[in-house]
Amino acid sequence: MSLYTVFGGRGFIGSEIVKQLNLLGHNVFVPERDDESIYHKDLGTVIYCAGHGDCKNAPFVVLEANVTLLSSLLQRASFERLLYMSSTRVYMNQEASFESADLTVCVDDNRRLFNLAKLTAEEMCLKSGRSTCIVRPSNVYGLALNSPLFLPSVTRDAIKNGEVNMYVDPSYEKDYVSVLDVAEIIVKISTRMKFEGEIYNVASGINVSAKQIADVLHTETSCKVNWHHCNNEEIFSIVSTSKIQKEFGFTARNVLDDLKNMIDDFKKVL
Repeated sequence: MSLYTVFGGRGFIGSEIVKQLNLLGHNVFVPERDDESIYHKDLGTVIYCAGHGDCKNAPFVVLEANVTLLSSLLQRASFERLLYMSSTRVYMNQEASFESADLTVCVDDNRRLFNLAKLTAEEMCLKSGRSTCIVRPSNVYGLALNSPLFLPSVTRDAIKNGEVNMYVDPSYEKDYVSVLDVAEIIVKISTRMKFEGEIYNVASGINVSAKQIADVLHTETSCKVNWHHCNNEEIFSIVSTSKIQKEFGFTARNVLDDLKNMIDDFKKVL
């Protein structure tokens, strides 16, 4: 079996990648923070899913997690290939959402540092002269009881409080993809012969509205849904999944069906 090194392997997405690699019998190394051994031994195939998104309160951590450590690895570390996990958020407010589309960063986006960091990291990978590949997952969901992410948060509130506060318009919509699907396809991409310089969107290819999510929560938990006026200018075009469908036959789980299962799982624990 192969050697893998997973940066961010204790996080929400990274831990699922590690789990699936272990089930396949691979040798998996998850470095501790500031582990200098990463520069003194073979890392095999690197999956870089370390990251941080709190641009308001921790801008330097956003840069360190997404760019600085990656830059050191590309320059100093010994590895066969590296897969960098970026984000489909780079398509926010863009007309096109396919992998080779031109991208711009919106000046009124309060998380533009995140987009800039992801795009900088992507470009470093592509220009490094190393064997690298980029994956852009959309909004990842899964059974994460303490996660601050949107779906786990509203699910917890619906069950524990009987009430959900929605700080977006009912029509606000995003593409959601299961952490199980993301981990599975990342493992598949990491073994592909055609690897270097590739960029893949990993998404469902379907946008789901806040109202659709609220309706499932209300039906399954009888919770009250409070809508709060919000001047949210974010627009997410439907993410193009044609490349990953064509090359891998990728089909994502349905988030609304999974949400019902997630509610049942949360009820058992909460």
